[in-house]
Amino acid sequence: MKSIVLIYPYFGVLPVQYHMWRASALDNSSIHFLIFTDANIINEKNIQVIKCSFSEFQQLIQSAFDFPIVLDRPYKLCEYKPAYGYALQDYIKNYDYWGFGDLDLVYGDIRSFLTDDVLDKHKMFLGWGHLTLYRNDEDTNTFFMKKIDGYQYYKDAFTISSITFFDEYDHKGTADKWKGVRCEDCWLEIPFDNASKPKQSFHFNSLTRGWNNVVFEYDKGKLYMVKVNKGQIVRKESLYAHFQHRGFMKDKVTNGYSHFLVTPTSIIDYPPKKMAYWVIKFYCRNRNIRTQYHRWKDRINYKLRTYLLNLR
Repeated sequence: MKSIVLIYPYFGVLPVQYHMWRASALDNSSIHFLIFTDANIINEKNIQVIKCSFSEFQQLIQSAFDFPIVLDRPYKLCEYKPAYGYALQDYIKNYDYWGFGDLDLVYGDIRSFLTDDVLDKHKMFLGWGHLTLYRNDEDTNTFFMKKIDGYQYYKDAFTISSITFFDEYDHKGTADKWKGVRCEDCWLEIPFDNASKPKQSFHFNSLTRGWNNVVFEYDKGKLYMVKVNKGQIVRKESLYAHFQHRGFMKDKVTNGYSHFLVTPTSIIDYPPKKMAYWVIKFYCRNRNIRTQYHRWKDRINYKLRTYLLNLR
């Protein structure tokens, strides 16, 4: 089996989704998770924690480059994600593949999607900020440095304070460069769900796979996107589900994290069998009134902020 390590530098308060992330990471026992953090996280069977401050991690990344980099705040770390295989090689040199991701998500069964057969055929996988995987070799680990017309150059991204989205699609960053220049080396499937942001809707829509008014069920290492259709619960297995900008989400799990539901506003225990259909149907409803309320609230707040700034 090909060895995989996923890297997570994280500094500050952990997201509310962390406990379900942890449970799903532990259930992917053949994959190692390496966390650089100042948060209160402990080592576990396949989760290795390296305690450090943000400034210490900044110095670690700086030591890999012979020019002064700009890494002035944790959010700027997203620019450096494609460079982890190069800058952190001492920590990952014994793995066949390395990657990075986010903590505001829940994994399904990663190996059921990223099989050894899939891994053997490609060098870059997915390409998204919430989960990207690379083959651990010099060619792959230094590709982010290559200067190619039409794409961002790493020294430009690494020497300014503003965010250039160097790691992401649609900004001529590293993922776009892999897809545009070396598409034959890329696994570009989308077996995951990027849930709609709250300002777009207070119900879940999958922005990546098109299902609307859904919830997510986690069941002993498997993750499913779930909806109600013609009186039946319908499921589709997911590699992972990402819940961005949902700081208001509450974690209400009381019976452990082996079987739970992720709803638009909370993470809850999976209901008893006789109640499951009705609970899922309730949370899958279209919350148009609440959605429109928050859209208007966002617009009013934006106009008010703009007006106040113009008064200065």
